[in-house]
Amino acid sequence: MAKPTKALEKSAQIELEPADPFELIRWLARSQPDPRKAVAELVQNSLDAGAENITLERSRMGSGVVLKIRDDGEGVLPKMARTEALRYLASNIGHSHKMSLDPGERARRVVAGQYGVGLLGFWSIGHRMEIHSRVSGGNIAVLRMLEDSPAAEVGTYPAPKGTSKTFTEVVISEVHATARRVLSGRRLAAYLATELRGQLTRSGANLVIEDRLARGDGRHVQVVPHRFTGERLELPTELAVPGYRPARVELYLTRGDAGASIELSCAGTRVVDDIATLDVLGLDQSPWTGSELSGVIDFPDFTIPPGTRRGVAPNDAALAFLEALGGMTPKVLAELARLDTLHRAELDRQVVKELRNALRGFDDRVRDLSLPEIATDEDGEASGETVPPGMPLEEDGGGDASESEQEPPGPLHAVSVRPAFARISPGATRSVRARARDEEGRPIRRASFEWRLPDAEDAGLSIETHGARAVLTADEDAPIGKQVALMVVATLGDETVADIAAVEIVEDKHEVYSKLGIPEPVLVSAPAASWRSRLRGFAWEINEAHPDYIRVKEHGRRRLRYLIALLAKEIVIGSSRRDDVAELLESMVQVIAHAESNLR
Repeated sequence: MAKPTKALEKSAQIELEPADPFELIRWLARSQPDPRKAVAELVQNSLDAGAENITLERSRMGSGVVLKIRDDGEGVLPKMARTEALRYLASNIGHSHKMSLDPGERARRVVAGQYGVGLLGFWSIGHRMEIHSRVSGGNIAVLRMLEDSPAAEVGTYPAPKGTSKTFTEVVISEVHATARRVLSGRRLAAYLATELRGQLTRSGANLVIEDRLARGDGRHVQVVPHRFTGERLELPTELAVPGYRPARVELYLTRGDAGASIELSCAGTRVVDDIATLDVLGLDQSPWTGSELSGVIDFPDFTIPPGTRRGVAPNDAALAFLEALGGMTPKVLAELARLDTLHRAELDRQVVKELRNALRGFDDRVRDLSLPEIATDEDGEASGETVPPGMPLEEDGGGDASESEQEPPGPLHAVSVRPAFARISPGATRSVRARARDEEGRPIRRASFEWRLPDAEDAGLSIETHGARAVLTADEDAPIGKQVALMVVATLGDETVADIAAVEIVEDKHEVYSKLGIPEPVLVSAPAASWRSRLRGFAWEINEAHPDYIRVKEHGRRRLRYLIALLAKEIVIGSSRRDDVAELLESMVQVIAHAESNLR
């Protein structure tokens, strides 16, 4: 409580009271305008009661429509007499007995109820509601309520002979015309599959919709919890929130989906469609927005507005959740970087494959031009200038300048493994290197590196690390075709970044090249050089720092056409005896690259 600015000479304690209790009830009921959400609240009550089977039925009654929700859960307040339990519901609006459960019991039962106002949502569905309840035999108790009426009725009627099952059935009649449009079987199933995804998944309850007003397959719809698509991020499934129950995390990268969003849920029920809309909590920023992420984060201790059951109250629990989420951000960014590296490696493999396919049969059809000479000996070293395929090189003269010779680098921003896709044959060794850089791309040599090869034993690989360099050795019986991930984690001070490369065991790293006569591009960083590509010994070097390559490297088809133009240049230069042809062909490639940059 804020400190009073002035002392009061006379004061008295008073209690807040509503001027009209039913007006407050009316306000709570009218604050839920979505009949689908109101139905979800009723189904959620069934799930909270431990129901294994829930049936929703939409049918016609006279000239109107009726909606029924029946479950086999433990019933309303099962330890109380039926009429007493239903009377309690009607006379204690705004208080939920579920809040009296200890945190462990709420978590075990996946209980979501907080306020005891879910029943009022029937006002948005229809004019009348009845709750029929029976526990362990005995008579069936009924609670009857009317829309916009303070009066309710409680009574009993005898159960059919020969039955003793516990059940609860909610019957809403005189369904509003506006609600009928959105409560068809298929539409409601799609909504509940997303809205109650968490609770349905964890409880394993069977939820079925019987729509007597539909035709064909729409008359019987099984509600299957929504499944996310994309590449799942390898993150801990639980996020510790100090002082509260842990949050559950399930995130996916959905490439190309500009509308992807992360949902927030509370105890299995969706409360926020897109986490980026919570600007009040500062979540309208990367990586929570604009990164093609989808999925759900469930925090059971959110405080949710009681009427709409949408949004999150910015209280201590939300702030604790926000702080925990901030601690997870570096892991999310590292995972996105890992998936991006794998994706780029796959694109690189596809480009090389398409490059070879585009030039298949070239040496048979074009006899006055020769393909580049490539290594064919067993060790891949027919010439002293041979380099392992895919291994990045530095430009002559030292590559990156030392930190003392250029502007000091900024904080650690990224690390990359070169090559991103390394091939190694049984019995051979292969070197890979990590490069740490700041946000401007300047190299950082003071970072420490940790190399990880989780599946080394399965692939018959061993690794020897030397700071930024690692040497892979393949066993003589390493399985051909096996692919594993090689991760490096760079650390400098409090900053940590990660990257991952793919390693494949191949039968012979030069066998394919000798057959096709087309070399694999080797990326070389030569930012100060004007050349785009060159053949050096058996290596076809591509200047990845040239502006023309930078413009096309993110576009698979354009990069393929650019590489074809470069290889065509090398073929003509290698086959020609004219001294001036190289300069002319560089000019031709310059024109092609410019035209490519304007095409889509």
